Amino acid sequence: MNDRIEKLTGRKEYPEALDIGDGKTATRYKLRVQEPDLETVRKVLSDLESAYGFVSPAGVSGIEISIDFYPEKPSEEARARMHGVLVRHFYPTTRVLRSSRMWPRFMPGSIKKTDYTIARNEGDDSLDIGDRMTPELDRPALYGSTYYVGERDNPRAFWRIQNKVFDKQNKAAGTLDKLPDAMKRVRIEVTLGHEGCREVGLKHFDDLGTVKITRLQKSFFQFMKPTFPDIRPNIHRAGPVAVKRKVEEYRRQRFFNAGVLGLQIREDAREELRALEMPTIRKMHRRSGTKMAARVRAGAGAFGTMVAYEDLTRMVERALAGLQRKVRKGMEA
Repeated sequence: MNDRIEKLTGRKEYPEALDIGDGKTATRYKLRVQEPDLETVRKVLSDLESAYGFVSPAGVSGIEISIDFYPEKPSEEARARMHGVLVRHFYPTTRVLRSSRMWPRFMPGSIKKTDYTIARNEGDDSLDIGDRMTPELDRPALYGSTYYVGERDNPRAFWRIQNKVFDKQNKAAGTLDKLPDAMKRVRIEVTLGHEGCREVGLKHFDDLGTVKITRLQKSFFQFMKPTFPDIRPNIHRAGPVAVKRKVEEYRRQRFFNAGVLGLQIREDAREELRALEMPTIRKMHRRSGTKMAARVRAGAGAFGTMVAYEDLTRMVERALAGLQRKVRKGMEA
């Protein structure tokens, strides 16, 4: 089978047998194609179907989609700024952080091989809440590192942001193509697993001709800005004002360290702490005969107190629209 594929693609793709039986034969195979020419992939599938026959249409179990950002004037400093902007403003929401291994991290880290941007204490729930709220324990993602959110091989999605300075890396062979300065860029990439593919309407290979790639932005390529209130002096309530200012100082520091995703992690921990302390707060108000202050509900939901980063949003819209046109053209050729 690989000989037939290599004849059409000019490279070895090594299809993986998924259900090896007696005689080392299989009926299901997985083929991974990097930076595919869709017309060539169609020819490969057509050739395999004519030679062996398909029980069902060729399916898609995963796909990588990337967006590249190039500085107007190529330089190391410009890419460093772009890397920082993308890491700080990328916001897949905290709903995707379903296990500790999925939390934002970068590699190589400054302390370990992989450093998590937000401190955790999974052995003690109360200490864990405090760690998640404390920006002094943060480890900002280093420029030159690759920033990750999610878990590799996750059935829905896995993200990474990296400084792209070479292409066509083959770790096994130890080869790569170093890029000239004009081609160096910062890339954000999402790998959709089978659940992510189904979420966007991608089940079979032929679905690439109709799937609306532009719709990926809402769920997989969101960029947000934080909001910070203007807390003015109050001669009558100096104490509460000082506390509020300190809280906002912590929020700003968390944003600089770990971006809007890290900031929302802090807000989530703050809500957990409030829920734990609520019985004590109510008891104090009952004893003193006072009423609890009305709670401000603005900014609730998945986006918290965030607002859309409009410039980045427009860039992503154009990039995904261009990719959609390219894919549909490749499927029609």
